[in-house]
Amino acid sequence: MLNFFRTWAAGSIIWPSIDEELRFAREAGFLKGHILNAGAGIRDIRHLVDGTLVNLDIKWDNDTRAHIDIFGSLSEIPRPDNTFDGIVCIAVLEHVQEPEKVVAEFYRVTKPGGHVVASVPFLQPEHKVPTDFQRYTRDGLKLLFEEKGFEEIHLITLFTVFHTLHWILYEILINQQTVVSKLLRYLILVPVAFLARNCKIVNPKVASAFQIIVKKPN
Repeated sequence: MLNFFRTWAAGSIIWPSIDEELRFAREAGFLKGHILNAGAGIRDIRHLVDGTLVNLDIKWDNDTRAHIDIFGSLSEIPRPDNTFDGIVCIAVLEHVQEPEKVVAEFYRVTKPGGHVVASVPFLQPEHKVPTDFQRYTRDGLKLLFEEKGFEEIHLITLFTVFHTLHWILYEILINQQTVVSKLLRYLILVPVAFLARNCKIVNPKVASAFQIIVKKPN
């Protein structure tokens, strides 16, 4: 029983799968053709792509990942202009030092008429992988891509208000190693985690993250 409460208090159980996060983009046909997974991390999304997927990421210390096709920087993608039909970039731009340069590279390697699907945090605590530089409002995210020539197609508020609340409360309570704080983790975090899993309330003013879908003009 204690493990049950620990699991729900920790919060890893509340987050939807990458399949759910990319469901709209996939159903809308934005994951077809030759797709770049920019900043692939440990995720492999080949099963979501109708075509071929290229996983790109920087090399980690003691890196054993077998699914990475290209080790390199997002600010200097080693591919010619107009290579990809689309790019997927999930929870990466907050970790790069020069996001404007990265988005410019996305524009360069995307074919005319191609799409970029990118998600970024808004109200999320700091999470270094290995660094963490910025957060984005809806206006800031749109401007980031439009200044480089992309056209906005869709902007989605990701996750519920309870996902936002749970992560913030978790970071507050986990740093307090008192009996009261440990008790509050179970009394507060578990119900909020349940609501995150079962409630659909979203509010862009207190969003955990946003997903933007943009197009490179023909």
